[in-house]
Amino acid sequence: MIAGTTLGEAVVGTASSASTASAGQWLAALPVLALAVAVVLAPGLAVGWALRLRGVLLVSAAPALTVAVVGACSLVTPLAGVRWGLGPVAAGTLLVAGAAALAGRLVPRLLRRRLPAPPPAAPQGRSVAALLAGTAIATALAVATSVRGLGRPDVVSQAFDTIFHLNAVRRVLDTGSASPFDVARLTSPQSGGFYPSAWHGLAALVAGPTSPVLASNALVAVVPGVVWALSAASLVRAVLGPRPLPMLLAPVLAQGFVAFPWYVDRGGLWPFVLGTALVPAVLGGLALAAGGRGSPGPPVPGERPRALVVAAAAATGCALAHPGAFFVVLLLTTVLAVVSVLPALLLPWRGARQHGVVLLVAALTVLGAAGAVVLAWPSLRGMATADWPATRSVARAVAEALRGAPASSGAGWLVGVLVLLGAVRACTRVRWRWLVVGHVVVAALDVLAASVDSPLSSALTAPWYNDRGRLAASLPVTGVALAVLGTCWAGAAAARAVRAPARARRAVRVVAVLVALGAAVPQVRGNAAQLAKSNVDAAEHPRNSLVTLAEQRFLERLDRYVPEGDVVAGTPWDGSAFAYALSGVEVLYPHLRGNYPDDWVFLADHLQDAGVDPAVCPVLERNRVRWVLDDGPLWRPPRLEPAGYTAFRAFQGRPGFEPVAAGGGVTLYRITACG
Repeated sequence: MIAGTTLGEAVVGTASSASTASAGQWLAALPVLALAVAVVLAPGLAVGWALRLRGVLLVSAAPALTVAVVGACSLVTPLAGVRWGLGPVAAGTLLVAGAAALAGRLVPRLLRRRLPAPPPAAPQGRSVAALLAGTAIATALAVATSVRGLGRPDVVSQAFDTIFHLNAVRRVLDTGSASPFDVARLTSPQSGGFYPSAWHGLAALVAGPTSPVLASNALVAVVPGVVWALSAASLVRAVLGPRPLPMLLAPVLAQGFVAFPWYVDRGGLWPFVLGTALVPAVLGGLALAAGGRGSPGPPVPGERPRALVVAAAAATGCALAHPGAFFVVLLLTTVLAVVSVLPALLLPWRGARQHGVVLLVAALTVLGAAGAVVLAWPSLRGMATADWPATRSVARAVAEALRGAPASSGAGWLVGVLVLLGAVRACTRVRWRWLVVGHVVVAALDVLAASVDSPLSSALTAPWYNDRGRLAASLPVTGVALAVLGTCWAGAAAARAVRAPARARRAVRVVAVLVALGAAVPQVRGNAAQLAKSNVDAAEHPRNSLVTLAEQRFLERLDRYVPEGDVVAGTPWDGSAFAYALSGVEVLYPHLRGNYPDDWVFLADHLQDAGVDPAVCPVLERNRVRWVLDDGPLWRPPRLEPAGYTAFRAFQGRPGFEPVAAGGGVTLYRITACG
């Protein structure tokens, strides 16, 4: 009998194959969700208020400002010798808010000496209330999607990228550093590098009192329900002004797209989701800052320069979250500058000084985008080698782009129809046409990635690893604004049948809200089905599951057997790598692939010979490897086969390895060959 088996099985208990959770488990997770909401909103609201943002702009910009603050703190805290946590981020927020308050006072004073004072701003209380109501609905829909798709609030997502991201959060907690230079050392311990870590910093703040898994799953709901919803409202505010109806519709319709975030969320691409969720805030800030002929509503005092600050902060957040999202910013910002801002300079417009300012902003935008592409070109060439093969005909890829449903992912037709209606409506106004052009450009890249295998296609889609899923996820960035335009247009058309003006206005609101709810609420089921593919549906499937719930429960308590300071080896292809995120016990291989030292590469092929080859034990001692995990069958997802780590399929039964504990299909061995 294996020593410790009884204890191991007691740890796992009688965990059934079901991965669903009771309502009580989700209710118990509400404090974690609330903490996640506070983390993504509080720093941004404080900085925005100090910057004298008010009304819709303050609320909608809060997540973008938060990510920028968190990203800046992640770079500064290691230099200051301070451990990562809520306290240092709060202190950093106060410092940034102080600087913002000073700038908020000085810049408008300088501008008033040269520019006439703008008219007083109209109150936005109703618009803010509408935005908050819409965001509450969006959050409820995102939580409902997460409950259906995850099954449990504490379950591990069965995806390639999940291993790295969960272990990176644990590394932030252990090392006290969320710097992108330190996070990169998880899989490149010798060479290091730069890995955007804004998401990992946020997740570690939420995970402090809980765990990386609970924190990550909380962000799975909060990023779509709060960050994405408010960011979408930021762009809609720049397009349609801070009117109550668009502010209510934008967060709700943002939940009606399966392509983003749920299609990519299922793959554990959490940093990409966070970065892409901020892209509308960048575009909204730039569009509002540029202003121009036909801008909606009267200007708010000092709003344009502050909107430019929001755009810069959101762009910084994108860059510190994921480079793919930042390239979406560069692409759509260039479209905005070329299609909207520059032609506006050729039309009758007031103020030669404004001509110069807008021309400067547009020129710097285009030059900045071109410069970023040039600087990143060596990396882009490497990214282009990660080519995903074409799987669709051109006609089918175009149809999927129109529906916003990559790979037949189950999107509803209604939101696609609203986007098309909005595109038709946008073509009638100069200031809206860039949305259509941007949408078409991203859709064309999506179609290229999905249906064409060629050097040109690889070069054009390299910033997104030639992955049509990531490109399709970028379509809702402009799609939300177009869908709001289409919904308002549909409501206005319905109101024309009503003669009384008061009833007509009421009819517009009622029809628009019903259409938005009709597009978003039924989509919860389809969105959850996508999320479930790497969660509920995969949790107990031997081929698709990295760790079953029973295996997870055993790994969570691995520190009961392994002393602090010891390292556990095991092939990450059987889920052993999750041991670090789940228990805090250090593992030799924290991800499926990495730039690992020579010792680690040697052990991957020779560890099984520890009892017979004298060259193995010195390597084990140097790396503190005293334990080995066998987590059962290897993970074999579609289009991906396990590679390397041959030792961990051959050490069982060899001399020098003693089984110590087992449970849930996992066996822990002590290495006795080295004394």
